[in-house]
Amino acid sequence: MAFRFRHGDRPLKGYTIQRGVGRGGFGEVYFAVSDGGREVALKYLWENPGVELRGVSQCMNLSNPHLVKIFDVKKNDEGEYFIIMEYVAGPSLRDILIAEPNGLGSQKAAFFAREIGKGLSYLHDRGIVHRDIKPGNIFYEDGYVKIGDYGLSKFMAVSRHSGHTSSVGTVHYMAPEVGSGNYSRGIDIYAVGVMLYEMLLGQLPFQGASMGEVLMKHLTEQPEVENLPDPFGRVIRRALAKDPNDRYQSMDQMIEELLGVDDVRQSVVGFNPASLSGVARRAVGDFANSPMLSPNPAPPPVPAFARGQNGGNGGGAAARFAAPPGFARPGLAGPSPAARRVPAAELSPEAASGTLYYAGFWIRLLASMIDGIVIVAATGVILTVFGGSGERNPLFIAVSIVYQGLLIGKWNGQTLGKKTCGIKVISADGRPCGLWQAFGRALAEVLNWFTLGFTYLMIPFSRQKRGLHDRIADTLHVYALNRW
Repeated sequence: MAFRFRHGDRPLKGYTIQRGVGRGGFGEVYFAVSDGGREVALKYLWENPGVELRGVSQCMNLSNPHLVKIFDVKKNDEGEYFIIMEYVAGPSLRDILIAEPNGLGSQKAAFFAREIGKGLSYLHDRGIVHRDIKPGNIFYEDGYVKIGDYGLSKFMAVSRHSGHTSSVGTVHYMAPEVGSGNYSRGIDIYAVGVMLYEMLLGQLPFQGASMGEVLMKHLTEQPEVENLPDPFGRVIRRALAKDPNDRYQSMDQMIEELLGVDDVRQSVVGFNPASLSGVARRAVGDFANSPMLSPNPAPPPVPAFARGQNGGNGGGAAARFAAPPGFARPGLAGPSPAARRVPAAELSPEAASGTLYYAGFWIRLLASMIDGIVIVAATGVILTVFGGSGERNPLFIAVSIVYQGLLIGKWNGQTLGKKTCGIKVISADGRPCGLWQAFGRALAEVLNWFTLGFTYLMIPFSRQKRGLHDRIADTLHVYALNRW
């Protein structure tokens, strides 16, 4: 999906766009230069600006070397809002984690935890909780680790819990109490605990097939820290305590315990942060993959059947349907062009995350084969129960239309085959596929059987991996967040 503004555009008086940097749920971030030559990050708020502006307003005058500085908020002649921020040219923690997928090691992890703690302590001491601490919002530049993206920040006062609840945090870093409206500093401490685990092991402590499953694990399961060296396991376990009263009561307390072991403290003291500068911050252009809710994109999720391990899902069907490398290679990632025009609350989870990872030919063919077996079996059962002398082909077609229409329209865009393969159907505008749209798609697919496979031959040559029936019904085939 193209950015709204291009190089040389001047959407805000006094600033010239150089390039797009990132895209999120509320807006787009650009690298821009002021008429006086100052390099800035310009965030264009294209949806629900009031939500982000409330968070930004309370951080406008904060000044700390560990926070990305917010210079101003301005409105152009068309009434559109822009946030003018410090531009950090260095990599995000997400970029660094991508460059080192097996983890950063204890020295780098402890260094980042200490520096993040400095920025959060500054915010917490001023009564502000960030609420969206994650690797994409942590940046490194010239020896400093900086916390950015204040769009969800909030005062901790209980009396101000209402009226600011849109898109609270990211599910993998979200403390259990967030759903109840508890915005104490404990939710930031919890998120740092999750990131510390991720920095050490290269994976998240709680993973799942759906957002609901991940949230349930945050509520009920304990992180596996038994094999981590002291004090990392002990610190993570306490930071991820389900009850915020059992967690550290301040970031300073958490960091003090982390650095309380001589080996860890000396390791951090001897760490040369200049080694982090070798990781380039990735700019996001029109051709880029998977824009996320931060100035830096995270990698799109790897389908369950293509992972080398079960990813915390307990094996099961994922292991049984493991595919060889390349078998399930998806299409070009990115949101559907129409998705940005749909209110975020109406989007499917995949579109809302900013990542649409299009399902390719082979995995769709496998799903169709599984569904074909189910439909043939269902047809046989119906003929057996109601008499076996009927014509099989018309009944097979009717069962296929009803089966695909009902399941895709009512069962989260998935048939049994698609559920097994971790893919789903959504509307091209980013919304979940509706019932009538699903029936139209099923009918179009049946009609396309008579094209001798032409509908599927289109898939490898389509940027969005769309067959003829997808084009007729205006749907997309994507990898599902709730795969199992």
